[in-house]
Amino acid sequence: MRVSLIFGFSYLGAYQWALGRNGIASFIFILSIIIAYHLYRYTTTLNKKLSRIFDSIQYQDFAITFRADNAKGDSFEELNNSLNAVVKSFNQVRAEREATLHFIQAIIQQINVGILSYNTDGKIELINQAANKLLSIYKLSHISSIKSQHPDIYQLMTTLPSGESKLLKVNNSELSLSVKEIILRDRKIRLIALHNIRTELQARELEAWQNLTKVLRHEIMNTVTPIVSLSETMKDIIEIDLHNVIDPQQKSGVEDLKNAIHTVINRSKGIMNFVNAYREFTNIPLPNVSEVFVSTLFQDVQALYETRDKQTVQFDIVHDFSILADLDQIEQVLINIIKNANEATAVTENPMISIKSYIDHQVKTIEVSDNGVGVPLEDIEKIFVPFYTSKPTGTGIGLSLSRQIMQMHGGTLEYATNKPSGSRLILTFNS
Repeated sequence: MRVSLIFGFSYLGAYQWALGRNGIASFIFILSIIIAYHLYRYTTTLNKKLSRIFDSIQYQDFAITFRADNAKGDSFEELNNSLNAVVKSFNQVRAEREATLHFIQAIIQQINVGILSYNTDGKIELINQAANKLLSIYKLSHISSIKSQHPDIYQLMTTLPSGESKLLKVNNSELSLSVKEIILRDRKIRLIALHNIRTELQARELEAWQNLTKVLRHEIMNTVTPIVSLSETMKDIIEIDLHNVIDPQQKSGVEDLKNAIHTVINRSKGIMNFVNAYREFTNIPLPNVSEVFVSTLFQDVQALYETRDKQTVQFDIVHDFSILADLDQIEQVLINIIKNANEATAVTENPMISIKSYIDHQVKTIEVSDNGVGVPLEDIEKIFVPFYTSKPTGTGIGLSLSRQIMQMHGGTLEYATNKPSGSRLILTFNS
């Protein structure tokens, strides 16, 4: 219609101009120009719409709508609806992508394996809480920041070939470090995985000790039991059949024999009791877990020391938190540790034992410290070994039993020195 009007007015204007009617011709030509301008705007509307949608795609901005020119006809209304549908689809895809990205980031932050990635410039592009905790560095932005505190880790991170892994020890923790290089959008990224395998090693070590204990207990009991039985029989024979011996020399020999048999019986029973004492080490029941608040736990343990060691044992709740645990078993762990602390401070002039609960970098922690004699440096690695003890009357299973209970709860039990003197036993809980 617009094209027809333009041609019609052009013909009419030329006709009027030929007749000398210049004013009418000029007016008609102006109308033709106005109609041509509207035709230009009409025909370029589609190009503008396509340009807007392409710009939105390029700049990831989908906050646009197409509604203004629906009055121009059904074709433009249909076009606007189609373009709005495209924008809606892009918004939905972007929302799903962002949700997936947030979900992956949440998973990475929650796993207990340290994840770290950096580009060729050394800039950290991704790091999770586990990596921050293992490295003890927070707000890490560049890989070079690791060099000053952990030169060995930095060396492996930057030089270890892709696809390889290495074991190293950092802060009393055995770390497994693996490296993988990937190409992401023409950029080389080094992906580092840090895994603290100390817990797994402790679990395997504990399992080995338990198996060894079961075998030794079985063999010792099979050997000692007949000895006790035969010794009891020999004791009865001596007391009954040789009771009426008159000869002084024979009577003296009978007494010596009786004492020897009595000693054999006592020592054999002592060995049996000693071996049976380790039955609890290999037969700990599974924890009956429930939600337990530290304040409740401390209250129960504190009741045991309310009168006897009230001045020596101090409880401090810096942060009160809940854990999923077997209350009886965790109480036993604290009692074992406090018992050791009492023995370590026996010769201290002003003995002090502190039990403190706090949350350190989102890690639920209970710390038992004392100002006793402490543990010699060469014995620190041995104190959690079953049956090892430096006390003449100890069985050597208290701390190993406590660590086993903590492992069954998914936690850890570690030793640290307490400056200027004494010891610290640190219990951490993951739930």
